[in-house]
Amino acid sequence: MNSELFKLKQLTMKHIQSIINSLFIIVILGFSSCNNDLEGTFRLSDEAQKYLIDTTIISFRMEDNYGISEEFYQSNIFYQTHHFFYPLEDAFLENFGISYSSSINRFYFMYVLRADTDHTSMEIEWNQKDMFTMNLNTKEITYGVVPKVSFCDTMTVRNTNYYNIIEIDYTDNINKIDKDTPVKTYISGNKGLIKFIRKDGVILERVE
Repeated sequence: MNSELFKLKQLTMKHIQSIINSLFIIVILGFSSCNNDLEGTFRLSDEAQKYLIDTTIISFRMEDNYGISEEFYQSNIFYQTHHFFYPLEDAFLENFGISYSSSINRFYFMYVLRADTDHTSMEIEWNQKDMFTMNLNTKEITYGVVPKVSFCDTMTVRNTNYYNIIEIDYTDNINKIDKDTPVKTYISGNKGLIKFIRKDGVILERVE
């Protein structure tokens, strides 16, 4: 009888502890949701910090190899952080994203950096048809048609020097991408989209 009573007490204590833990989690989540705008230490890796595009550039012009130009405009920006309950200054999730839409051919380009406690990833998408995700820690493509991704310090486009360059090259998988997805895309870590080469041979370059 004493043994059964003891087991009953143990179950009761476990049940109470479970309720306490659940309430504690709810409080933490509620507190975090109220503090998304806190300044602190973010999770984007040091390398990823080099590729944060300047969101104050709300539009830019590109011109193709036939002399036709069109404007690109910011169509979406998001920047989001969530924080641990303790310590408050340490973020466990961070997203940086920017996208552009063009005025004539309706190109749509989206660029996203995501970070958590383990790694930072980069997502690049064209026209909501082709997207890939790369783990920036391992340089492994984890989703989408695989391009060759290269990084270099500088690149000159129409007599303007750009820095922290990402080159996306689908040449080896050209038949697996949409007809409107560029074969090659060049992104500056500060300025954003600076050049791309289409399947039909049209080359568009940034004009400052």
